[in-house]
Amino acid sequence: MSNVVSLFDDTEKYEERPVVVLADDDPSIRLMIRHVLESEDFDIVEAADGIEAIKAVEKHHPALVLLDAVMPGIDGFTTCKQLKDNGHKDVPVMMITGLDDDVSVERAYDVGAIDFITKPIKWAVLKHRVRSVVAAVVAERKVQLLAYRDTLTNLPNRLLFADRLEHSIERAARHRDSLALLLVDMDDFKLVNDSFGHEAGDKLIQAVGKLLSRSLRRADTVARLGGDEFAVIVEGIDGYDDAISIADNLSTILEHNVRLDDQETFTGASIGIAIYPEDGDDARTLLKNADTAMFRAKENGRHCFQFYKPEMSVNAMERLELENSMRKAMEEEQFVIHYQPTIDIHKNEIIGVEALLRWEHPEKGIIKPNDFIPLAEDCGLIVPMGEWTIRTAAKQLKLWQSEGLENQNVSINLSPRQFRDMDLVALFKEVIHENDLDASSFAVEITEGTLIDNMGDVEASLNILSNMGMTIALDDFGTGFASLAYLKDFPVNIVKIDRRFVEGTPDSRENTAIVEAIAGLTRGLKLRLLAEGIENDRQLQMLKGLGCQLGQGFYWSKALPADQYEQFYLNRQYSIG
Repeated sequence: MSNVVSLFDDTEKYEERPVVVLADDDPSIRLMIRHVLESEDFDIVEAADGIEAIKAVEKHHPALVLLDAVMPGIDGFTTCKQLKDNGHKDVPVMMITGLDDDVSVERAYDVGAIDFITKPIKWAVLKHRVRSVVAAVVAERKVQLLAYRDTLTNLPNRLLFADRLEHSIERAARHRDSLALLLVDMDDFKLVNDSFGHEAGDKLIQAVGKLLSRSLRRADTVARLGGDEFAVIVEGIDGYDDAISIADNLSTILEHNVRLDDQETFTGASIGIAIYPEDGDDARTLLKNADTAMFRAKENGRHCFQFYKPEMSVNAMERLELENSMRKAMEEEQFVIHYQPTIDIHKNEIIGVEALLRWEHPEKGIIKPNDFIPLAEDCGLIVPMGEWTIRTAAKQLKLWQSEGLENQNVSINLSPRQFRDMDLVALFKEVIHENDLDASSFAVEITEGTLIDNMGDVEASLNILSNMGMTIALDDFGTGFASLAYLKDFPVNIVKIDRRFVEGTPDSRENTAIVEAIAGLTRGLKLRLLAEGIENDRQLQMLKGLGCQLGQGFYWSKALPADQYEQFYLNRQYSIG
């Protein structure tokens, strides 16, 4: 068990008047010292013996302790040693003694005292020495206060949080208690930054910090770890029921609207919970497991809380293994592009292809995009993958054009992180120039989630790409945040109906009704409609009747490697001709 005192268990109590604990069994001595020191703007806490002195230090965490060497019960030397052994090494102790022999002086220093005052006391010397020591302690604590506090919220920062967690675990172990560690990550925070600006984002962070602090006990710790992530330590809980109550309360509080100047914004959070000692008996393990639980809460739809479960660590290891495999796959060029034909369903003509990334694993074979794209998005690999896809598809498009394949254009899927972490406009301009292509030969596909995650960045980039002549397609329409506003406010040319809605039509009344509604919406907005997953003639005829112009699906072909697509195109042109 550590003997180092928690750095700032009582940071808020560092007032302008420093506390000095005075322990002496002689009331007249205490009265005189109080009179002298109170004129220096110190608060004096008196103790009549060593036991009272220890209790006073525990309560007030003073800037200085004045100990009489000879007191009833435990003497000043023993009191000083116990204070240092109990974790108060940062509190300076000055001995007041009538013993001026070498042995007593040595003993005072051995037990941890920084200085001694001999009796009879010279009051001017006492005042000067106390003033000097207290000034140094106050200055040091002010520096520490700045170093261990988050400047935006004034909450403990990551360093102070780590210290608090260590000491909370020590106390829980000593008293055989449980504690809960909750990691709180705000949902959709970037949307606030993008919509209202970083100043509004800072105000939201401050507001959330206040909401968390006000909803918990004074003894609990609320810290800001950085960005939009907070941590909460709650000691003395009675198992999982208490933790559920706390997490449910925090979730409810954080789902309230917060007013930022004249704008009202909705807050919510994903919360991961780890319990000591069940989920870890040290700070590192507890923090890791709470973080794992928080990410699971994100995956489960956000705006919720999730307790840590051991199987989560297994999943995390599998994710890490997959991430490492993806990095190796990038180096060894295991990724390929398959091309899904897009058909004008009224003219029965190929009008282009969609470039779809595939992973040809040397041992596992083809790995589906759904099994690696979300992880690539999370860890940032989607950025180099996306750039490679754009460059490779552009070269292939140029090759097809040089070989006489007419009316070819390529559609490329873009993710939220690509808009945030790379200059897509500059990249497209570069590949268009390098391959001597027209911008009209490209289409980009985005999901509604992409529009939500990076609204400001996405709108600006899409407007530039559209003005260059590129086609903009909204993919998976109706599956998430379907809104007429997105179709009106963004330069969308094509709406793609997700295959889940096409599946089962025309026999499924519910799916057919959804397809009819989307078709009516796009007609009213004069947008082209592309249906994914067409598998039979009945679906095709229904979609034609609704005015759908474009289609993809096994009715014509699955996604094909470049050479197979080229053969498919030539065979189809030959059969039509």
